[in-house]
Amino acid sequence: MNKLLILLMILLYSCSSTVSRTDIEFSDDITFEEFKLQLEEYSRNNPYPNIDY
Repeated sequence: MNKLLILLMILLYSCSSTVSRTDIEFSDDITFEEFKLQLEEYSRNNPYPNIDY
């Protein structure tokens, strides 16, 4: 039973899609406006994934 469970977990893990994302670096020395602009740019370039398959 344990072997079947492990095999099932491996199969499910291998079938999942890989999510590639670009991490953004936020500096501690920026203003709120700069932070807001960088965050808006990040959200435009990395939208939410499409979950309607």
